[in-house]
Amino acid sequence: MNSRINVVPYDASLQKLASSFHSGNSYLDRFLCDPISLDDGFGKTYIFLSSDNKMIIGYYNLGTGYIEENDDGIIRKIGGAVHINCFALDEKFHGVLQTVTNDGVKVNLSDILLDDCLERIENMRREYVGFAFVTLNSTKEGYSLYLRNGFENLEEDMNFAIEDSDQECIILWIWRCRYKKFEE
Repeated sequence: MNSRINVVPYDASLQKLASSFHSGNSYLDRFLCDPISLDDGFGKTYIFLSSDNKMIIGYYNLGTGYIEENDDGIIRKIGGAVHINCFALDEKFHGVLQTVTNDGVKVNLSDILLDDCLERIENMRREYVGFAFVTLNSTKEGYSLYLRNGFENLEEDMNFAIEDSDQECIILWIWRCRYKKFEE
């Protein structure tokens, strides 16, 4: 289904569009204007452009990490992870219904962008680098999006590194990029 959306790697030539992007979260809005959004050492940013390439509808940034497990006081890595560092949709598109599946499931534009993100991650796992998990730190506003797409709260004995900006977020994960694909 994601073949209908225009998602491209973010580069400096597109950064001029970032000033008109407003997700409702100032950190996520500033990220696109910050040079770190273009820094491959932090992660790789992909933007969802309008069909005329004049507006950023949404974006995500992917990085790497791992999950640790605390087993009776012994901390050990249990698997590599691709981390969704940032994920946002312009507030003009929040709650925009795209389709209803044969099962009656409503699919919003945010679900379509997340599907593109997870397909890209799965392709990376299949073609380029092995890992076991996809992780993210969700805002309260994004929590239902991730839950309806197969993410779960991280188990109490598991952990991964977080940034200061993630202190108010909900730590989520999904195993081996196991996600639902939307069927019309």
